[in-house]
Amino acid sequence: MRANNRNVTMTSVDTHVDLLAMGLRRLTAEGELEEAAGETAALEPVERLLVIDLEMSGPNPLVHEVLDIGGVIAGLEHGLPELESWGARIRPKRIGNADHAALKVVGYSSKAWKNAIELERAVDQLVDFGKGAAIAGWGIGQDMSFLLQTFRQLERDWPFAPVTVDVQPIARQVLKGTGDVDRFNLGHVADRLGIGRDGEHGALPDALATYDVLVALMDRATNRSRQST
Repeated sequence: MRANNRNVTMTSVDTHVDLLAMGLRRLTAEGELEEAAGETAALEPVERLLVIDLEMSGPNPLVHEVLDIGGVIAGLEHGLPELESWGARIRPKRIGNADHAALKVVGYSSKAWKNAIELERAVDQLVDFGKGAAIAGWGIGQDMSFLLQTFRQLERDWPFAPVTVDVQPIARQVLKGTGDVDRFNLGHVADRLGIGRDGEHGALPDALATYDVLVALMDRATNRSRQST
């Protein structure tokens, strides 16, 4: 777990839940994501968030595979306290199917992946790390499609909450009209919010950046709420 030297603003319960609900998606029985923005009751049984990022060998979950995965566990309470972080590179089984541009973005090479672990072991670690948590991420749709396909492929039951939180629409709502950002990709938003990054297009650095952005957005929304009362 990394050292955390930031001063986290303690939020009110209403602001805290309402903010997360802006990006809420529900997981259907068919394994699809559907809009659930504003449905705060869906978060009531959830105690932790698993802020996650995946790096893949291409865009198609039926053809390509997960190469890198990282996550941050945060308590679903005032300030979203960071509890633990984890990451693993995954040994590819179908590297011949990979999109070369995607490999370049990820920085894949056999040397860089020499300590990568098997997919099954990575999934076991992920489940131990985040079981029961609600998954959150930046533009969560593609990551979720790969994650769901991975669990289908391994014939594993879904071990996480049946709701997810997309941080990108939360950023759009909180930063709308402020003039602070002109595009809503993770790197640009993090930079404009003064959030340093330990790397780019690595799963754990991107998961940590997404978590830090979410906390910063919560601070802004809370401060705005206080100023309006």
